[in-house]
Amino acid sequence: MDQIGNLELSWAQGYSGGKANYIDKDVICYLCGHNIKFVAEDGAETVFNFPGEGVGPFAAHSLSRCFAVAEQCLNPKIYVFVYPTFRKLSILENGAKLEYSQLFFSSSDFLCSLSGIPEFELTLWNFQNGSKLCTFALSRENIPTSLSFNPGNWRQLCVTTEKTISMLTIEQSDKYYVMQPSVVQFGKFNWPYNRRVRLPPTDPDIEEEDERDREIPTRASTRMTRYTVDVPKAAKAGLVGEMAEQLDDIQDQTDRVKPVSQIWTPIGDLYIGCKGGQLIKVDGETHKAQVIYYPPKVPDTPGSRMSSAGIQRESMVDMKQPVEDVSDMLLEGSVNCIGLHKRGLYCAGTDGTVRLVDVKSSDVNIIEKCHIGVPVTSMAFSPSYRHLVLGSSHGTLHLYEPGAPDSLKLLKDLHHGLFVGISCLPGNEHCVTAREGGELQVWSIDKGHLVSSYNVGVPVFSIACSPMLHVCALGTAGGFIYYLDLTNVEEPRLIQGVKVYEGPVMQLVYQDEGRYLLSASEEGHIFIIDGRATENFKPLAHTETCMEDAKGEIQAVTTYTDAKNTMSVVVTHNTSGNKRMGANCLTTFEVSDDVMRDLRYNCNSLKYDFKDKSIKKVSVKLAVPSYGAAISEGNTMFTMAQNNKAVQQHTLPRLEELPKDLRKFRLEPVSEFQGHQLPGGRVLLSPHHKWLATYGADGSVLLRTIGQMDKTVCITPHDYRIGGVKCMAFGEDSQNIFTTGYDGVLTCYSWNPPLTGRSYTPTGSGKAKSAIEAARAKKSRLMTSQKEENEHLANMADWTPEDIMRPSSDKIPPMSREEKEKVKRDEALERDEIYKTPTPVPEPDATWLQVQELESFKEEDKQYADVKKNLRVSIRDMRRTLQSMLKNNETLPEIEQLNRHEFDLDIEEQLRLQAEADQEVERVREEIEFENLAKMYLREMIKRECWDDMVVKGRAVQAFNSNLEVSNFPMRERLPETVKLIEKVTKRRQVEIAEAKALDDRHIPMPKRKDDELGEGEDDEGREQPSTTGSLVADTIGYNISVTDILGAQYGGGSELFYSQFELHSREQKINQIVLLEDAIYRIKQVFNKDFDELFIKKEQEIGKIKEKNKRIRKIIADLDLAEEVIEPSMGVAEKPETLLTVEDDEVKVERYYTPEQRKAIEKKEKEEEERRARERGDNQRERALNQMMGGVLEIKKEDELKKDVPKPAFMTQKDENDWSEEEQKLAKDYEKKVKDLQEEREKYRKQLETELRKNQSLIQEGMAGFDEMLNTVFMKKIKVMMVIYQEELKILRLRYSLLVEEELETRESELNRLVEHKKHLKTLATQAVMETRKNVDNYREQYDILLAEDKVMDKAFKREFNDVSAVQQDQLYRLFKRRPRALKITRGEGDNITLPNPFADRPSTARQNAQSKAYMDQAMDDLDKQSNCPEGVEPQVWERLCMYRRQKVENENLLKLRAHILAEMQQFQQKRQEEDDQLKNDIDSIGEQLNKLRDDRTRFNLNLEVQLLLKQGQVEVDAGSFIHDYKDSALIHRNVVEDLNGTIKQLGESKIASMVESKDFRKGIIQLEWEHKKMLMVIEDLQNKMKDVQFMKVTREIQLFLNSPDYEGRKSEEVGKLELTILQQKRIHEKTLDDKNKSLRDLERTIKQKENDNEQLLKELEDLNVSVHERRHIEQVNADRRSDAGSEKRYQEIVQRRKLVDLAKAQAQEVAVLRAEVERLRMRTFPALVQVEH
Repeated sequence: MDQIGNLELSWAQGYSGGKANYIDKDVICYLCGHNIKFVAEDGAETVFNFPGEGVGPFAAHSLSRCFAVAEQCLNPKIYVFVYPTFRKLSILENGAKLEYSQLFFSSSDFLCSLSGIPEFELTLWNFQNGSKLCTFALSRENIPTSLSFNPGNWRQLCVTTEKTISMLTIEQSDKYYVMQPSVVQFGKFNWPYNRRVRLPPTDPDIEEEDERDREIPTRASTRMTRYTVDVPKAAKAGLVGEMAEQLDDIQDQTDRVKPVSQIWTPIGDLYIGCKGGQLIKVDGETHKAQVIYYPPKVPDTPGSRMSSAGIQRESMVDMKQPVEDVSDMLLEGSVNCIGLHKRGLYCAGTDGTVRLVDVKSSDVNIIEKCHIGVPVTSMAFSPSYRHLVLGSSHGTLHLYEPGAPDSLKLLKDLHHGLFVGISCLPGNEHCVTAREGGELQVWSIDKGHLVSSYNVGVPVFSIACSPMLHVCALGTAGGFIYYLDLTNVEEPRLIQGVKVYEGPVMQLVYQDEGRYLLSASEEGHIFIIDGRATENFKPLAHTETCMEDAKGEIQAVTTYTDAKNTMSVVVTHNTSGNKRMGANCLTTFEVSDDVMRDLRYNCNSLKYDFKDKSIKKVSVKLAVPSYGAAISEGNTMFTMAQNNKAVQQHTLPRLEELPKDLRKFRLEPVSEFQGHQLPGGRVLLSPHHKWLATYGADGSVLLRTIGQMDKTVCITPHDYRIGGVKCMAFGEDSQNIFTTGYDGVLTCYSWNPPLTGRSYTPTGSGKAKSAIEAARAKKSRLMTSQKEENEHLANMADWTPEDIMRPSSDKIPPMSREEKEKVKRDEALERDEIYKTPTPVPEPDATWLQVQELESFKEEDKQYADVKKNLRVSIRDMRRTLQSMLKNNETLPEIEQLNRHEFDLDIEEQLRLQAEADQEVERVREEIEFENLAKMYLREMIKRECWDDMVVKGRAVQAFNSNLEVSNFPMRERLPETVKLIEKVTKRRQVEIAEAKALDDRHIPMPKRKDDELGEGEDDEGREQPSTTGSLVADTIGYNISVTDILGAQYGGGSELFYSQFELHSREQKINQIVLLEDAIYRIKQVFNKDFDELFIKKEQEIGKIKEKNKRIRKIIADLDLAEEVIEPSMGVAEKPETLLTVEDDEVKVERYYTPEQRKAIEKKEKEEEERRARERGDNQRERALNQMMGGVLEIKKEDELKKDVPKPAFMTQKDENDWSEEEQKLAKDYEKKVKDLQEEREKYRKQLETELRKNQSLIQEGMAGFDEMLNTVFMKKIKVMMVIYQEELKILRLRYSLLVEEELETRESELNRLVEHKKHLKTLATQAVMETRKNVDNYREQYDILLAEDKVMDKAFKREFNDVSAVQQDQLYRLFKRRPRALKITRGEGDNITLPNPFADRPSTARQNAQSKAYMDQAMDDLDKQSNCPEGVEPQVWERLCMYRRQKVENENLLKLRAHILAEMQQFQQKRQEEDDQLKNDIDSIGEQLNKLRDDRTRFNLNLEVQLLLKQGQVEVDAGSFIHDYKDSALIHRNVVEDLNGTIKQLGESKIASMVESKDFRKGIIQLEWEHKKMLMVIEDLQNKMKDVQFMKVTREIQLFLNSPDYEGRKSEEVGKLELTILQQKRIHEKTLDDKNKSLRDLERTIKQKENDNEQLLKELEDLNVSVHERRHIEQVNADRRSDAGSEKRYQEIVQRRKLVDLAKAQAQEVAVLRAEVERLRMRTFPALVQVEH
């Protein structure tokens, strides 16, 4: 096959939404499967087939017009190509071991790559020369989400992950490069790079702790001390290394922003877009970041009132501003792609909207938007920034002009999705593909352009194009086959749809000439459908795989038509159930024209199922499972083996050649050839059946000729990592090969396409011509039929799928056919009519197979109509008979009636129902058994844990007369390891005590601490107070303290082995103390359990005594016939917990279920018991002898005798008392005496029994009360024991806590040691870097100095070089030698960029600046070297020599400037390395300080012990807190110190009281004198007031008369007499005046009456006057305008004048009143007054 020629890529189509970039001013490039696609804005396309192994990440450089592609293999390489020549610029190697994840260019000559697993390294390359400059290792925890260079400064990079934002700075020292990271800061605190800084939360309302709070340790020792131990969280968790650094991130549960995109600004700032829609701005100088926009919360988005400006973290905008559209907000996914423009920041994302965000103002505003309708996954600006390309995951590319929202243009729409198949239309001009979503696409074969597309609206699983006519068949998910007319490829139309079967149509294959279409269903049916339009594409017949065990999933269907027009069909299918195993069975059959002419004869029924004999169907099993199948002439079949991936050739067996037993027959391959590398794939024959193509999951296609199967041509159109090749097709003339893969890419390969400039080989030319001739022959053979079919096809109307194919939830489902038949059948039964099943009608969505089945049913109905009628009549008669029997049965007695089910004639239905019931019972029984089993397992686990493993079972003892209850301590058996550990600790402690005693005997002084001078808890006599188990005591020898004085020893927990709490410094001592304390607790529990067991035995004994007494009490109560209750104490469940483990029959409330075997055993036992009783009821000699000889009892009891009555003589009942004889009277008296004696004896015995009853009851009560007192004593002891145990457990917890803190301190110390070692290693590297850098700088400075010296020498040697000219010319030449062109000032880019929208136009890249400067300098030097600048008289050779010398000088100067710049960079680099070295030194010193502080803390912690004491209530002088005492600010002192201090206080208090009493008495005298002095002052003041009153008193005439008259009283009496006479006279005058007044009153009354009469007369006149007034006023108003207002003005002036006069009169009256008062006051001043006496 390789002799034919080469297969070259002709074109490729497909876009999945990957990165699309501009590579030229109007050319866009993107990855297209294994290729790179270039699309111009005018639609022109170019494809480049990548020559490397696999395609990895891709990047494009629009300024340099080159692109880079990374391989995807082991040790991948990066290829850099130049566009449009596709010249290989460089190959970058050794940048990764397994894969590259990202590539990105700078604006200059640098490329950065990011490797994947396992390195995760950033590598900087110079792609021009292919050199590797430096690498930087990233964290392996988070995969980078975006990376980019600063377009204005290639030395700055930004790397974002989901948790971090890092800035990288590239530093250079000559040829040595290094990347230095710096972390982006949030907040006010600056952290180093190695410090993890959290990103801000997604919700701005979340208040999180300050970053510095994460460094504050929180471990405190206890509440009993103010001293704390600083331990970070990682040390508490026991983490060291990377896990310690990651602890904060692991514990952080806050949802934080996730950066996904970034873009640089011209000034070096950075905008970062986050997944949740947040925008972050990073300051390029300070590396400070701030969230400038938060999207509105989710509940507020539809009708949100959020401002479109967003939410700033510092200043929240007004949240109540109305928002009309969600597109005015940046929501989640809206900033997945961002780009900077001069107008602002363009954002796009999953919501399908492009927004222009104004980021220049303080608020974030959206000033432009354009809705695309598809999610945007890629966005890039053109080099001129006039266009924006937008890529979508839906397979579309859009062009957008910034600033013009209506300029959106669809560049490509490929409807991205997985291809399900590909096929070619007749004519070899177009190919057709179908995608899963139902999208049919027509492509031109020559250029690969998308001609048209048509969406059928349902999922599609297969596709096939007819070789005869322009029709495409699509297999859908619902079992339909859609036929589309492609006569006009630009306007496809749906013309027919046939539902062949249920389920998806997975296989569609046309016969070679297109006459038949074959389809296979999941049930194993193979359908043959007419492929001609004149026959309306109707299905013809079907068959299925023969053997039942051969049915399975059909994997391949292939056909071959021989010269006799006989179609051979091969179907492979899988019966194993595992799809990956391939097909293991094969079915083959033949369909000839004879068979198709008479289908009724060659089919079994009207279902049109072929007879196996007619089509010669054979089903066999394959020896080797295989994939795919292709049949060729000579019954040769090709498949791909599953085991070795080889291509196998089979010879199909004929029916007569097969053995009778096909179960053991396996079809073996005839030969094998080289195959693919991965299992799976398909096999395909070319249209002329000469070439074989295989394709599979390895992504390659192998082509070979049938004659030379060992020679192949291999192409790799798709990547095996994505799934490889999915489907493939040949062109009609086999000159083109089409492939589709799981990557959604369609490729076309051609044999030596014209663009390559190659031609066929001689052999290949002949084979190509044969393929073309075969296609032409086939075309001419089908030309006539094709013309007829196309004419009919053009006349077919468009077909629209019915509504049943797209069911709506709004429609109410109609009643099914079965339900309708049931209703009619019930109505016929009610009317007692013969029901005839209606002729079945196919459902609207019935398949062709179902329709054929109904047709066969109709045929059967016609054939057996009479038989069915007779059967219906018989059934009706039987029904009537049964109904009459049922009625008769109801009239019979109940005992004679039969059950309803006995009339059921359907025995099978009865058995089925019974079987279902039994199955349900069995299922329920099995569920119950499983539940019971689970409960039993749980019971056993609980029993084993809580009962079986307990040496001492947990139980309780309850009081008789109260609710008091005392329980014991359940105890497990000690493990052997625990016992060994206790023995080990005991022996070790004994050795330590013996050693201390020996040292004490030798009088070796032991160091004594100040704390031991007075033992803790000592009393006044120096004895230590009880401290539970006595662990305060160092040893009993040194302290002369008996173990009985210890509280724990009183309850069995004492020991001489305890350490003193003041000696627990080492870890071993604490562990030993814990073991000893646990052993003491165990012994205390054991001692108490012994007391508990004795108490339990006593209660059992007490209950036994009570039971004995209760027997007698019951006997007495029965004898006395009393209704008293008997006290019957018993053990409860808490006291007998073992009763819970057994279930008694009376505890089960439901009826017990017995199996049949158990029932038989019970019945047998009852029968035996009944027989035994019958035997006992027989002749029992023992009982008969006892009854006859002793009256049935062995002992005569007194109470039994007293119960017997005295027999009454018979005569007393037979005779009257008067008829008794003397003897009888005597007997009667004896009888009465006996009766009386018996009564007295009975009464005496009754009292005796009552006394005994009360005595027994009192004894029972006393016993119960005594036991309750014992129980109360044990209960109080239990409380004290629990107190002791809790105190010892508290000691254990404190010791374990101290061990935990010690472990944390050790962990922290190891972490600090690790950090020190790490910093030291970095310090060593930094020192070496400093030394090396210094050495390089020194060497370079020497070179620079030499170059500088050479430059100066060259300047000085000018005169020597031009000594052959005159001095004047030499001066002129020197001035020209010193002349230099002006420096180029680069302010903008090329051309007039004032109107360019490029934001970086004012800041061109460094490479562009250097290129422009060099070109400008060359041009300027050429201008200076022109002959026109030569001075007069200078010879041309001298001028040329000057120009050359000047050029050399300029080059040296430029080189010197360059070297000076490099030297400055190297010096700066050296300074930074020195700063890093100093910083590492400071870090080491800081960690050393932390380590020393930690060691001091550890030492202080081990020495500052916590001691647990027992103090009395009055010995605690600390105020209680809310829960417990806080002893942090407290001190423990001895009791004597407090008492001495109290005595001193008392003495001082008494002396103070004495001085206070003395002071009080003295003060009392002072106060008394002060009081007397105050009293005298008050008396003086009183007397002065009296004197003033006397002085100012007025002396009236009456007082003067009193003072001057000698007989004042006589004068007064005389005046009184005169006054009395005056009063009498006044009375008389008053009476007379009263009479006059009465008379006047009467006159006035008469006058009033007269006046009233006059008033009434006046009122009448007034009414008349009012009428006249109103009439006159009306007349006056009419004539008012004609009159002058002079009169009214005069009246107005009079009124005003009168008002003024009245006011003046009032004012004068007030003045007169004031003057009168003044006169009165002056008059009063004329009264005489006494002169005040002066003191």
